[in-house]
Amino acid sequence: MRRDEEHAVKVESRKEEPAEYDGMRLKLVDATLEVVGQVGLENLTIRKVSEHAGVSVGLVHHHFENKSNLVYKTFVYMIRSVRNQLIAGRRKISDPVERLKFTVDMCFSDEVMSPGAANVWPHMWSSSAHEVDVQRLCAAFSRRLRSNFIHDFRQAGCDATMANIYAIQALALTHGLWIEHRVAGTVSIEEVLAIFHGVIDNATNQGWKTSFRGLANFGH
Repeated sequence: MRRDEEHAVKVESRKEEPAEYDGMRLKLVDATLEVVGQVGLENLTIRKVSEHAGVSVGLVHHHFENKSNLVYKTFVYMIRSVRNQLIAGRRKISDPVERLKFTVDMCFSDEVMSPGAANVWPHMWSSSAHEVDVQRLCAAFSRRLRSNFIHDFRQAGCDATMANIYAIQALALTHGLWIEHRVAGTVSIEEVLAIFHGVIDNATNQGWKTSFRGLANFGH
């Protein structure tokens, strides 16, 4: 990704960041995910969240305008949490293939795959078709994830074109396997990670072979 595109992603992401999620605000978001996991998004109410959190309905409304705002801010929190964990974890990994696998593992972590998240994630992605704020947030998250994939594939030896292709494929696998596991229930989480890690190994091995061929021809 070009430097100007990376800057645009950072600016757009900052615009979507809410106030810090701590104290009561975080407690209410956690309660929302718990309630959604128990009764589903369609049966979520402000009262149920207040009862689960042990606070008044008025206090919930003090932090969130209505149910839609509460769900949206919960989605913002979820994306921000995953993003921050990705940034912190990736910084500690020098090997690009291991970084790719860590990124994949984070996309299928217990937090992302929880019952509450399983209801909120699909709803927000589908609502992005007609809600501008949600669309911006989803697009910024996807662009950042794609940029990470491209960077790692490039460092693993893939050329620019193939790194971009593999990154797009990785995004498609992320969304597709998430649905197949969490929504359709057709594959286990072990199968999901084995498939994804295998795709990464195959892609990066081909990348290194190309690099080695180039080195073998160097100077001839």
